[in-house]
Amino acid sequence: MKQKVQLTLSCTGLRDADFFSKSDPLVTIFDEFNNELGRTECIDNELNPVFKEKITLDYDPYEEQKLIIKVWDIDDYENDITKADFLGEIACTLEELVDSGAKFSKALRYEGTDYGKIFIKTEKLNPPPQKAAKKGKKGKKGKKGEKGEEITASQKKNSKEIKNDTWIKSEV
Repeated sequence: MKQKVQLTLSCTGLRDADFFSKSDPLVTIFDEFNNELGRTECIDNELNPVFKEKITLDYDPYEEQKLIIKVWDIDDYENDITKADFLGEIACTLEELVDSGAKFSKALRYEGTDYGKIFIKTEKLNPPPQKAAKKGKKGKKGKKGEKGEEITASQKKNSKEIKNDTWIKSEV
């Protein structure tokens, strides 16, 4: 059964790939077939970004879901990663992220060297509420009669209410 999980990302100590300013990082998440699953916003001039945009993924605990998480220095206003400088990446599974909860961190690899670190907080989103079960034909249980017996909603028609809010069963 698939469940939605939400990832919150941040990085520290990113490589500075810009000459006149600091890197403008953006994170992308890909599956093992290089399909993009999500991305954060770009944060200007920051080597220790805390991304506000969260990424929501489908999680299947019975399936291994390999992920490649890449960090880019964006150099245009379209957030085009084909024109961006690559800052580093990690490989992991979605199960690793879910199992670690708020404590996942790993060094970013760039050309065989560690450059900075990525932190990922993973939260399982609540499943949609299930429909309430239908009530039986007997009706809801209601107040108690004089002798302590339950009077159901269907018996209410054959009962009358008195001032002290007790129900008295009457014969018709």
